[in-house]
Amino acid sequence: MKKLIIRSFVLIVVSTNAFAQKNQREINREYGRKYEEINSDSSLTPYEKSEKKRELAIKQKQDNIEYNKENYHTHHHNIDYKDERKKDIERKIDLLEDRYKRDKERIDNNDKLNKREKNAQKKILEKDYKSKKDLLKREKENIK
Repeated sequence: MKKLIIRSFVLIVVSTNAFAQKNQREINREYGRKYEEINSDSSLTPYEKSEKKRELAIKQKQDNIEYNKENYHTHHHNIDYKDERKKDIERKIDLLEDRYKRDKERIDNNDKLNKREKNAQKKILEKDYKSKKDLLKREKENIK
C-alpha cells in the first residue's frame, strides 16, 4: 500500500514537471487524452466519470494558469499594445494631415469657385480637420 502511494506521488510530481516543460497546446492535448481514457473506461459509472472529469478539469485549469504565469508577461504585452495603439493613432493623424493638404489644394485649384466660395470651403475643411485631429489627440492621450 505504501509503495502504491509513493509511486502515485512520484508519478504526479513527474507528470507535473513534464507539463511545466511543455507548451500550452501540448498540455491541453495531454489532458484531452486523459479525458478520452476516462470516457472509454467501461468500469466507471457515469457519475464516477463526471467526477473524474471535474477533478481533471480543475487540474487542467490550474496547470494552464501556472503556465501563463511562467510564460507570459502581461505587463510587457500591455506596454507593447499601448505603444502600438499610439503609433496607429499617429499614423491616422499623418493621413488626416495629408488628406487635408490634398483637399485644400483641390479647392485652390478649382477654377469654378470664386474667392469667397473657396474661402468658405477652406474654413469648413479646416474646422472638420481640427475637430478630427483633436479627437485623435485626445484618444492618444487617454491611452494608459
